[in-house]
Amino acid sequence: MMKILIILLIAALPVTGFCQSNGKQVIKIAGISLEQLIRGFLDAGYSIEKSEASMSVIVTHLKEAQKSNVATQIKAKIKDGNVLLSGEYIESGKDQNPSPITDAGVPGSPCSESWNMMHDFAQSFKKPLEIQ
Repeated sequence: MMKILIILLIAALPVTGFCQSNGKQVIKIAGISLEQLIRGFLDAGYSIEKSEASMSVIVTHLKEAQKSNVATQIKAKIKDGNVLLSGEYIESGKDQNPSPITDAGVPGSPCSESWNMMHDFAQSFKKPLEIQ
């Protein structure tokens, strides 16, 4: 009976996907101004897709990862002198709905690569980070 349970668990593993939904999804950067944020996006090769009239939320266009077949979109919300980064990713060349970026992906997976892209962007400001 135990062998059957183990086989079922192993067989079900691919169905669970590469990105666990219980991972952390937000990176908080302290002390970033709107101008620094926009310059950071442009310097990192992101283009801005849209922003709210108040400029408190900025969304980038999809950016392809260098290492894998994934494209990442970052959403930045400015609140109380901090920037809250979150985002979504899609696997290039596949018709699918975007998936949220989390820190719970299997190394090398599209989820993990998109988290690395967002985390690297956050670290580029050389400010204190908090993973939420």
